[in-house]
Amino acid sequence: MGGRLVQASMQTISLRGVAVEEQPGGLTAVFTLSDTPESGWVALFRERSAYSNFDFTAATFRRNLLRVELPFREELPSLIDSVEGLIAAANTDHDFHRRLRDTGFC
Repeated sequence: MGGRLVQASMQTISLRGVAVEEQPGGLTAVFTLSDTPESGWVALFRERSAYSNFDFTAATFRRNLLRVELPFREELPSLIDSVEGLIAAANTDHDFHRRLRDTGFC
């Protein structure tokens, strides 16, 4: 009997919380994500962030935390909006690529 290999898929990532850390060099926004994203998801997030008003090149992912430099505290609401949009886009892209892979088109 033939079987189909089923891969466990990553859960959709969502934003669970935001904190701001003050350090001598400036401010850092720390975003708590719902799950630890896979490396492919992180790559998709970074690709989409190229079109952002914020500099995500130095952003770091560690477990379920995303750390982004925050130029000014007043920009936090805009940064949150940007991160939420990037998360949604990365989720959509990741799901699309997973579906292509599952159907054998990739």
